[in-house]
Amino acid sequence: MKTKTIISIMAIICFSQLTFKSVAQGLCGQQIVTERYLKAHPELVNSGFSQNDNEVMPLNKLNNEQNVSAAPQYTIPVVFHILHIGGVENISDAQVQSQIAILNRDYQKLNADTTLIVPSFTNNIANVGVAFKLATIDPNGNCTNGIIRHYDVNTTWDSNNFSLFAYTWPRDKYLNIYVVKKIIGLDGAYAFLPGTPVPASADVVVCMHNYVGNIGTTGGVDYRVLTHEVGHFFNLQHVWGTTNSPGVACGNDAVADTPITKGFTTCSINNAAICTPSVQENVQNYMDYAPCKLMFTNGQKARMLTCLTGTINNRQNLYSATNLSLTGVTTSTTNCIPLVETSAASKTICTGKTTIVNSYTSNANPTSYQWSASNGAVLSSSTAASTSVTLVNPGPSTLVCVASNTNGSSSSTIVLTANSNTVLSLNTYSESFEQTTVPSNWQIQNITSSSAQWALTNTCASEGNQSMFVDGDNATPGSLFLLETPAYDFLNSPGAAFTFKYAYARKNAAFTDVFKVQASKDCGGTWTDIYTPNMSGFAAASGGINSNLFVPTNTQWALYDVTQHPNFLNFLSESNVKIRFYFREDTVNGFGNRLYVDEINYNSTVGLKTYTNTSELKIYPNPAGDLFTVELNTSSNKTINIFDMMGRLVLSEQTSEMKKQIEIKNLDKGVYFLQINCADKRYVSKLIKQ
Repeated sequence: MKTKTIISIMAIICFSQLTFKSVAQGLCGQQIVTERYLKAHPELVNSGFSQNDNEVMPLNKLNNEQNVSAAPQYTIPVVFHILHIGGVENISDAQVQSQIAILNRDYQKLNADTTLIVPSFTNNIANVGVAFKLATIDPNGNCTNGIIRHYDVNTTWDSNNFSLFAYTWPRDKYLNIYVVKKIIGLDGAYAFLPGTPVPASADVVVCMHNYVGNIGTTGGVDYRVLTHEVGHFFNLQHVWGTTNSPGVACGNDAVADTPITKGFTTCSINNAAICTPSVQENVQNYMDYAPCKLMFTNGQKARMLTCLTGTINNRQNLYSATNLSLTGVTTSTTNCIPLVETSAASKTICTGKTTIVNSYTSNANPTSYQWSASNGAVLSSSTAASTSVTLVNPGPSTLVCVASNTNGSSSSTIVLTANSNTVLSLNTYSESFEQTTVPSNWQIQNITSSSAQWALTNTCASEGNQSMFVDGDNATPGSLFLLETPAYDFLNSPGAAFTFKYAYARKNAAFTDVFKVQASKDCGGTWTDIYTPNMSGFAAASGGINSNLFVPTNTQWALYDVTQHPNFLNFLSESNVKIRFYFREDTVNGFGNRLYVDEINYNSTVGLKTYTNTSELKIYPNPAGDLFTVELNTSSNKTINIFDMMGRLVLSEQTSEMKKQIEIKNLDKGVYFLQINCADKRYVSKLIKQ
């Protein structure tokens, strides 16, 4: 029999860092959280706490309790609190329900993979006899389905902040499981051992969304994380003891039939007699870190039942007949209808593309779903809880989900938008904003009400006579301005480059404007920050600090290559990439100075140096009523291509090396791109036919 070990409060908080894909599992927050907690509560420093006070039942009373068909003796009401900000962490009802099924399977020895357990432990696999059910009545006696969603930025969870447990239902009535997007410093889940002198609201399990259940964001791996954490909730230690560091030192967990072990992070099933020669260690135990978790022992069962039937943290009230009735496990409120909400993986996608739309219910469980869609959108299923939808036609499509049970129904509506997936077919594109209106394939969004906006200006230009600018001198504090380019194909244009020129001045050193270059690969549905410069350096490369209205000189234009930024690497393999210029005015002062952009160049041809503003090329008149004269002072054969604004080739001609002057006529009204290839050079310019 292993001896009892009395340990200090400094070692009782157990965080289970459970990423099984690697052995780099040392991100335990135990010491930091404990020290911070004790600093705030110095009276607890010398209190001491025994994790081993719950005596283990004699094993001869448990060896015959292996019948997997036996009805569970204890039922635990469960509530999931899902903290989210509308992202993937807002997991589906089905993913939560799959977790309940896993807990019931593992704690009742219903898992078929017990056949994989090594012979040393096949006669000691425990049916713990505990069942888990989602509550159907909340603490106020109202309807619930045991899945509560909280829109809360704290879904990025700080395990050192004990004020975050704001949603905990009474711990003597429910097992509370918090689901979050991320736990700072950890990757997995954690729970406090019962009896730990932390606030009652913290007597819960906290788990990242991608470790809940075996569907959805979990993807079918690491789905026994909560089996492990609920073991902690029932007073089980790690099999090697009270640390969060497996593989360091041989230790015990105060359970007689789990051999002394260092613990494992890999499945060394056939080489696991390390701490005691010839004694096989229980690598496949749920309370180890190895990814091949398959079992509890009967000794662990005894320890869990001692905790569950004792008075520690009022665990004995959880399964009482009165509590099971009050929480709706054995009874339920009447006339409860499901309340449904919907969300989409992305509300804006490319025409012809598919996204996932999920439903989330509360108040009561539905027995049926019915989806409908407008604008020709195609649903993969009209009767499932979640469905994929293909937006066939451009523009908005309205989706309606109706969730019903015998008591009634509710509905939720979501609008998805399909944007054009047209990609410029030009392998070279230049925009210097010389026309009288903003190019038709560009988009301007002025998010906040302000007299300032992205607009054409003829006050200055890096090339030609015009550029685009935001008159920040008229921008109210915090105004946001967005300028979107057409879409480009980087997948089929290896080596393509996207560059632009800018000019900018800060009004004074206190101004905190924000400029970004962002990229989207779903037609503007979602955007990724590529280039977010420090605004001091950004201004210093151009107009610096200028309290007067900024009009740049030729030398104050700065060039930037977006495609060279490391953040753009993921977009180089995409066939539909939009780029966006983001400018937000200082949020405190406002009414700052001006930002200009010009010479937007996309060049996908490797080996040719592109010229967009050179004395070698002359075009006159431009704009022209009919006839353009093009002069190119170079002695080589030339290929002349003219493209319209959608990238369609409208004229192509080859000339001899002796011909220095070319006439172009009979074009329809509009804006065109002239491209002249000769030797190792390419000349690009814009033609405007009036």
